Amino acid sequence: MPDIQIADRRLRVPAGSNLLDQLLAAGLPINYSCRSGHCQSCLIRAEPGLAPAAAQASLSPAMQAEGWLLACQCNVQQDLRLSLYDPASDGLPAQIEELTPLTAGVLRLRVRPARALRFHPGQHLVIWLPCGTARTFSIASLTDRPILEFHLQQRPGGQFGERLLQLGVGAQCYLGSPSGHLHYQPDWQDRPLLLLARGTGLAPLQAIAQDALQQGHTAGITLWHWQRGEQPCYLQEELDQLAKAHPNLQLELRQQDHLETDLRRLRVPSRRTLALACGSQAFVEQLGRPLFMAGLGRAQVLHEVFTQR
Repeated sequence: MPDIQIADRRLRVPAGSNLLDQLLAAGLPINYSCRSGHCQSCLIRAEPGLAPAAAQASLSPAMQAEGWLLACQCNVQQDLRLSLYDPASDGLPAQIEELTPLTAGVLRLRVRPARALRFHPGQHLVIWLPCGTARTFSIASLTDRPILEFHLQQRPGGQFGERLLQLGVGAQCYLGSPSGHLHYQPDWQDRPLLLLARGTGLAPLQAIAQDALQQGHTAGITLWHWQRGEQPCYLQEELDQLAKAHPNLQLELRQQDHLETDLRRLRVPSRRTLALACGSQAFVEQLGRPLFMAGLGRAQVLHEVFTQR
């Protein structure tokens, strides 16, 4: 049985067992969310060169070289010496600059990192609060701004949102490294873009739209967003202003009740169209058949699934 040494503890675990499961069973304080290697909230460090390759596959080369791995993707086959992620020393400090309630129960969070952060609009990162609570959020702002923006769906009993509001403006948090494949590519300039979001899935897609327009995107961009309830889209005014300034941006801001009808009439302007989708697992799966029937192959559909825990 492999031997794991971590946080002054020694664990004997079955060969082939999942590292995250073993650490949680031992009562160790490790964050997690998606369990699919996407959110990167279960980061943990091994001795450089000894981390299993499969547990590092989605991390940057720099993080791999430092020994970081994702516990949820690690099947333990050998002895490991590990150290828990410490946001205060391993993360990037940032100051909370703004906490503004928007419509539809969305909270706008803006933070100022202690130093410039390299990222692509639409990527995601982990935000750690001083109490140790962490969540993964998509970046809703552009690279030319010193303040990063995030959109949080507030839910009754939501631990992260409640503790964030308790901290308030001026408090410190910590940022993980940006990651994610969903961002604008320079060779998309003449390809129509179809952006589809529900809820705060709008956060990365509106950032990608702004990034595309800033880079001189020449083809059309159609942004669909479905909002629960009777309230308008939480970024209605800002998106209207953006569309007025860019005639090639078309907005379809709808209520959730219209989703099935809208998907049945979904059309794409060209066989070269790229579709980007953000939202819950159920929402992304619901888009699969309509996009296929509209003429888009799998390679033309990119998605980001939001998970809640």
